[in-house]
Amino acid sequence: MDKRSEVLEHFGPKLIEGLALLVLDEINELRTALNKPPRTKDQVFDQLTNHYSTLPNYDWMDQEN
Repeated sequence: MDKRSEVLEHFGPKLIEGLALLVLDEINELRTALNKPPRTKDQVFDQLTNHYSTLPNYDWMDQEN
């Protein structure tokens, strides 16, 4: 199995959390280079909650099965 398939085999919450943590690592590297304190996981998840709670549902989310 190639690397792409290995990664995309994991979908949904695990993939999203992994992506959020990857972005956090990258942001913290940049913040360190700028002599700023690192962001915490709680800060990232709080910001994610703030953003997704304001987004409208997609049409398919409101449909009954």
